[in-house]
Order: sequence, then C-alpha cells, then structure tokens
Amino acid sequence: MGKTLEQEYRTLLKVISENLKRLRKRAQLTQEQVSHQGGFHTRFYQKLESGTYSPNLFTLVRAARALKAKLSDLLSTNHQKHA
Repeated sequence: MGKTLEQEYRTLLKVISENLKRLRKRAQLTQEQVSHQGGFHTRFYQKLESGTYSPNLFTLVRAARALKAKLSDLLSTNHQKHA
C-alpha cells in the first residue's frame, strides 16, 4: 500500500526544509541574511528551514527569490545529499 496523505505531506515538508538549507549554504548566506532578503523574521525563516512550519506558495516564492533560486529548486528531490 502507498503512503498516506500525512506521510506525503511530511516528506514534502522535509524536502523543502532540506533544500532551503542546502541552497542557503550553497549561496554562502546566513539565516539572517536570507531572512532580511526575503522579508522574513529570522525565527520564522528558521522554522521554515527546520521543517516546523508549513510554508504557503507566497512564502516559497519569496524564499526562492531571496536565495536566487527557482521555486522548483525548493521542491526538487533531484539533488545529491552532502554530508
């Protein structure tokens, strides 16, 4: 049997949070810098990156813009994990 809706949701939330962190590190930015560029409070951005907040589409677009990335980069599972 396939994943439940809740499992799919949690998996996508994890993918987004991991991609936010990966893209931020790739851009050599701090959480504070991304927060400022995206117009977020730092604690809010930290919740996005930790996967404890479920972002809406507008938030994802703002985060992608702050990271100079495409929205699809935040949703992609096609990347290498770095240890």
